[in-house]
Amino acid sequence: MYLAYEGTFDKIRKVYFAKVIKKYELHNKSLLDYGSGPGDMMIVARELGVKTYGIDLFERSVVMAKKRGLEVDLGDYHVLSKKYKKNFFDAIFIQSVVEHMHDPINELTALLPFIKKGGYLIISSPTPSTYFWDDPTHVRPFTPKSFKTLGEILGLKTLEVNYVLAFLLGLKISTRLVYLILNILPISLGSNLIAVYQK
Repeated sequence: MYLAYEGTFDKIRKVYFAKVIKKYELHNKSLLDYGSGPGDMMIVARELGVKTYGIDLFERSVVMAKKRGLEVDLGDYHVLSKKYKKNFFDAIFIQSVVEHMHDPINELTALLPFIKKGGYLIISSPTPSTYFWDDPTHVRPFTPKSFKTLGEILGLKTLEVNYVLAFLLGLKISTRLVYLILNILPISLGSNLIAVYQK
């Protein structure tokens, strides 16, 4: 699941990944893709001059990423300290993972020591649309308000909470009701949120 994308959706995802890297000036910096899957974000980041690292819970994803020449480890935050020092990454990117976490506060708090001061935690997640619960591995949806609250709990500066579609169009929209409209559109990225925090 979530291992292969194609067509227009795949192109939009790549444009989104590139825009995140460019907007937050991650060129020549280090990025951890947490829950990297087969490494789609890492490929885009590498092409833009970002030093990329990945970690994923699923062996199949790790094998696929390594076949693509990517540096990806098997595991979660528990294995990071075995390989990386504190303040190692300029950014940690988490795409469509946080909604699967049983204890997101604990897991995200455990990641923070690995981000440099002034570095970024970038999270993207689907809103609680009618399709959200079609995935039996989803634990909790996030809303613009819950992402803002998450930043406060983690003690981070919230730089942006926006809808991915608006982010791609250069707009700023974070009202709760927008996702109801966006979920009518035949673009599944439209109902995703992006939250960017600074340490």
